[in-house]
Amino acid sequence: MRRGARAAAWAMTVLLGAACFGDPSPGSRFSEQRYVDLTADTVVGVWVGHVSGATYTFAADGTFEAAGVPTATFDDTPFRIGGPVGPYRCRGSWRIAEDRHLLVLDVTSIRDERDRQPFAPPRAVTFNATRWVSDPPDVPPQPLTLGLGADWMTER
Repeated sequence: MRRGARAAAWAMTVLLGAACFGDPSPGSRFSEQRYVDLTADTVVGVWVGHVSGATYTFAADGTFEAAGVPTATFDDTPFRIGGPVGPYRCRGSWRIAEDRHLLVLDVTSIRDERDRQPFAPPRAVTFNATRWVSDPPDVPPQPLTLGLGADWMTER
């Protein structure tokens, strides 16, 4: 009888733990980051970098302005040697690439925020649109992120 009571107590502990802290069994939840096809409606708005703190404002007319953009965004050594040190203020145009999960920024103006000097625009900058998807699904869904290297941003 004591063995039955211990088994019942153990079962209740496991059930209570599962109810409070989620299912304790391994492999019960699956998450992965997946590419997301972009549309103009999903891009337009203000986005904030989580590592850099940069702020990007994407307008419906296909233009953008950005402030606080880190040097790593323009990982182009000739641009950085003897050039600006950042963070930057940028503006230009944005477009969705043929691979619908890519957002391309064509920079037409860039200034170093410290000395306000203008510099020749670097090459285009491309962000990947992704979202963490889980099974069972998260409610609400995880936010869409635009990532480039170690930095990523979400819509504010």
